[in-house]
Amino acid sequence: MKSERTITLISAILTLALSPTLNSQNISITSSAREQNIRYKVVFIGTFGGPNSHFSIFGAHILNNDGSFVGWADDSLPDPFGLIYGPDACWDGDCFVARGFLWKNEEMADLGALASGFSSDVSWMSASGLISGEAQTGEVDPSVGWTMHGILWAHGQMIDLGTLDGGAISLTTSVNNSAEVAGFALNTVPDPYSMFGVNQTRAYRWKNGVMRDLGTLGGPDAMALRINERGQIAGNSYVNWDLSDFCVLRTGGFLWAHGKMTDVGGFGGTCTTVSDMNNRGQIVGGSLLAGDQAQHGFLWQNGKMTDLGTLGGNFASAVAISEAGDVVGLQTLPGNDSIFHAALWERGKIFDIGALQTGGCSLATSVNSHLQVVGINSSDCDFNDDPSLRAIISEGGGPAIDLNTLIPADSGVELRNASIINERGEIVAVGVYPDGNHGPVLLIPCERESDQADTCRNVGAPPLGTRSVPAFAQTNDKRPQWLSDTGGMVGTSLQNKHYFGPVSRIGKR
Repeated sequence: MKSERTITLISAILTLALSPTLNSQNISITSSAREQNIRYKVVFIGTFGGPNSHFSIFGAHILNNDGSFVGWADDSLPDPFGLIYGPDACWDGDCFVARGFLWKNEEMADLGALASGFSSDVSWMSASGLISGEAQTGEVDPSVGWTMHGILWAHGQMIDLGTLDGGAISLTTSVNNSAEVAGFALNTVPDPYSMFGVNQTRAYRWKNGVMRDLGTLGGPDAMALRINERGQIAGNSYVNWDLSDFCVLRTGGFLWAHGKMTDVGGFGGTCTTVSDMNNRGQIVGGSLLAGDQAQHGFLWQNGKMTDLGTLGGNFASAVAISEAGDVVGLQTLPGNDSIFHAALWERGKIFDIGALQTGGCSLATSVNSHLQVVGINSSDCDFNDDPSLRAIISEGGGPAIDLNTLIPADSGVELRNASIINERGEIVAVGVYPDGNHGPVLLIPCERESDQADTCRNVGAPPLGTRSVPAFAQTNDKRPQWLSDTGGMVGTSLQNKHYFGPVSRIGKR
């Protein structure tokens, strides 16, 4: 069914997105970037000696208003678990060890790892520069595979957040300026409906050295996705054991505050999923209508859920919300549930940002207070390793513009996805290099066209590396149960780490 495919695709696209925490007056911009002659210089970040670098995509808060941002980068060491168990056990798809980094003041700082020779990554950075992520412990658990713990990098220290109830895995999803971390962790209770892996998935808050299980809305699993400066936490939870074709078990979004988890409600279908929350406690996401044949985006605040509406299509979802309350996401076209466009909801108005070509699809991932929207475009509506992917920008709800047309022609990089835009108009995007390798690039607005010769030059160059995955010897007879056909390493591979919802399993680049 087209409707089932569309709902599943929209759910898969819902991932981390948090707009910058700077409170600014909402300024509507009606003219396009091209009309204003805005161009961008490309700042290349590099690696720790390996071929690729990575970052959490679809609007995860990895870029601050001072231009600093976070990700993780390969070194030259092959992944130790890949060497023993084969490529399926690698931390990243390229099978090199990778470590978290902080890019600040034109320098790349290595954030390190829990165990020497193993990997770490980054999921979030607060406005004050606190960083959350996760790291391998170097150990293997027979039920879930290699183990990893949530990490907080604060004031030059790496803090191991531990796990819940003896479980082997915890992950972070966000951190606030008070060093409160939200995320989810596996306990030791087997769960055939697990949101992540093979055991129960539980939402947690970490504060002052203590990881607290936040409970659920009635079902076995929950995930905490956002924590704001008020200490409020938003996420998703199974509400009971009723099956759903679209979110495994009936699912609801929640707000946790003052020790209590509250269901944000829904539009009558089996799945409501939260995607973002701002510091005002406004929550956005998507909710199926009764009968599960349509989905609308929503805005929840002060106990009330508002339907954001559509432009005539059956399916829509809100992905990110700014501090001003402006919302971006996607919606399908009237009469065609297979094509969706990036959308901006601003003060009761809906703007169709469109796609770069007829029949193409787009989605919006981030919006700043100037109503500059960034996102991603696909010519054939396939967002999994699609070579047609292009990073896009829109000004004030205007038509999508290919960011590749706004950078120097000699940049030597193809921009595939724009993940986040800050209040200065700087953008972090996925860049693919001529040799096929990839990494984040920072796009910095230049001066007007008359000054471009001086201000729009590239900074650095694409790193040189090898595209090929290391040729590991497959030793299937030594594979543990967590890599067997029956056990599977479900949800443990970082290829699936950044999905943060019961059905979505989008990768990193």
